Amino acid sequence: MYKITIKIIVAVLVILLFAIGCQKQDIEADIAAINELYDQYCIMANAGDIDGFMSLWTDDAIRMEPDRTSIVGKENIQAFFAPQFELFNINVAIYGDTEVQVFGDLSYSRGTYTLSITPKQGGPTTTLDGKWLDVEKRQADGSWK
Repeated sequence: MYKITIKIIVAVLVILLFAIGCQKQDIEADIAAINELYDQYCIMANAGDIDGFMSLWTDDAIRMEPDRTSIVGKENIQAFFAPQFELFNINVAIYGDTEVQVFGDLSYSRGTYTLSITPKQGGPTTTLDGKWLDVEKRQADGSWK
């Protein structure tokens, strides 16, 4: 009887350790996918590709700009960004550490960036350093937006 109980306990422990190891690998894959999302964000913005840039947003996204009312919905966010993509050459780069925490189908990330915009018609470049805090949501296909 005693040997059976030990075998059951060992089997349960092995299963739990395996499950924890798989979960850690899944979270690491999610973090890598979210970091790739930010790489694509920079690539699309720097290329002036507003359609590609907006493909990274959910339909029900909310953008919270400082000292403004929230911009609700992908269409409204695109309307906000469209003039900037039309009038300026954009260069955005993430620097420093990006923190990503995954909680099931939601995650948050935060980090720092440098944004430079230059008028397409000529003129001085404006550069600023900023920080972000985002909430990402896993999509039905497993991707993050």
